[in-house]
Amino acid sequence: MRHILPILLISFITLPVFADVKAPAGHVLVTLGGAVTEGNMPTRLGNEGGLFGFHDIVYDKAVGFDEAMLNALDQVEITKRYGPKDNQRDISFSGPLLAEVMKFAGAEGKTALPLAMDGYQSEISWQSIDTHRPILATHADGKPMGIGGLGPTMIVFPPVEDESLTEEHSRQQVWAIAYIGIE
Repeated sequence: MRHILPILLISFITLPVFADVKAPAGHVLVTLGGAVTEGNMPTRLGNEGGLFGFHDIVYDKAVGFDEAMLNALDQVEITKRYGPKDNQRDISFSGPLLAEVMKFAGAEGKTALPLAMDGYQSEISWQSIDTHRPILATHADGKPMGIGGLGPTMIVFPPVEDESLTEEHSRQQVWAIAYIGIE
């Protein structure tokens, strides 16, 4: 027993306290930046061009998620009527809970600011994320959502009976998301 204790102590000392978030191996679908504790993307200081440069996105820390990283999280399916008023149909959206994506990036308890590629942005409080359980959809009707449609990612809330809450969720249900700011 005397010999086991020092070996156990050495084992605990050599274990990392926090596991680093691995860099995405594939094409990044969405980046969470700002008030996150994890990071796998380089710092953006601004004036660096591209879509993020166009929208003046800067951050010290960010987590970029590729398809494999998002698919590794538990997947949730939400079926709801969606589309233009004159052409709505039931669509099954799937992807991880937004809360789980945020937890992975070290943003639990924070506010999410999903930004569409066209610049539309909404604000979703942690209370709403935790209570209403929206997903970060990556698929619609079993197919990946591509750029030019609803993708690469989209916030989708489960349907509710409350009309004012449905209207609020509709404003927060941003599609064509490539970046989610965290405050």
